[in-house]
Amino acid sequence: MDKLAEVLKEYELKAEYAESVTDKLTKVYASSGASYALKKMSSNRNGQFIETLHGAHQKGYSGYVPIFRNRHRQFFTSDGENWYYIMPWLTNETEEERDERHKNMFRELAALHQRTAAEEKLNQNALKIHYDTLAKQWDDNKAQYEKYVEECEKKWYLSPFELQAVTYYFETARATEFARKKLDEWYEMMKEKEDVRQVMIHGRASIHHYLYDEQGTGYFTNFEHARYSSPIDDALLFYHRTFHTYPFADDNCADWFYTYQQTFPYREEEMQLFICYLAYPDFVYKQVKKHMNLNDRSASQLQKNQDLIKSYWTFKNIEYFVMKVTQIEENKKLAAEQST
Repeated sequence: MDKLAEVLKEYELKAEYAESVTDKLTKVYASSGASYALKKMSSNRNGQFIETLHGAHQKGYSGYVPIFRNRHRQFFTSDGENWYYIMPWLTNETEEERDERHKNMFRELAALHQRTAAEEKLNQNALKIHYDTLAKQWDDNKAQYEKYVEECEKKWYLSPFELQAVTYYFETARATEFARKKLDEWYEMMKEKEDVRQVMIHGRASIHHYLYDEQGTGYFTNFEHARYSSPIDDALLFYHRTFHTYPFADDNCADWFYTYQQTFPYREEEMQLFICYLAYPDFVYKQVKKHMNLNDRSASQLQKNQDLIKSYWTFKNIEYFVMKVTQIEENKKLAAEQST
């Protein structure tokens, strides 16, 4: 509490009570009657995110929880061991349904990207290196998995993990071929491009980082992973986390995505790359490569099986979403062709 008091003193605040919400977040009830969110920075903190956020503000973006300066006009304060920053505490009380809350978050994400969008010169040499490296990596992963399955099929008895790996191979290979085709198509598109679009991405967009004030206005918080990148990166990160769970088929996930598209639609090449990256079954490949070594004693057969099954669930959740988006995009193209 003494260290906390020293930190708050730098903001000319005195705590009546402090409540630890997580290991990095403390809710401070100040003697003034106001409440504050005191956030401890990670050891590998991105101290530049304040400058990134300031740049977004200068471009007209204001949908974020403000960060207060201390009495030395600095955004970060140290207790001698850790670094902190402080924000107003938002009530975050709303009666919204889960679906509407996600839609509002995606609208705000689109607004952030729209306000900060800028063109950047495309380096064709770097593009070719990226394409060649990724294509080779995906082809090698598929060939390695295929070789492992062939070796398993020669055995009289398969371990539970080997049986699961063989069972999942066909679907994984099919998804890889789909993703590779999209990657090739994207690369052909990009050969004709001179510029690419960059935006400020949040880096950890989720409804847990989208909070409401007392008036019901939503704001993003936790910009510690913010940076400039492709607009597809926020959605890729969001959906990879969202689908990393038990099997489910939820059309709302596509609705959220197209809520974003209404404000800041992806360009054709961005949509192509988004589908390509999301469709590639990376979760399955990682688990197969991790546990295919017979001498691997790092996990039991049960744990290996559980890891592989969970990665397969993630893959199938993503597949449902990818097919939904792909069908919508194909229908849009068909409608556009028929109207011309």
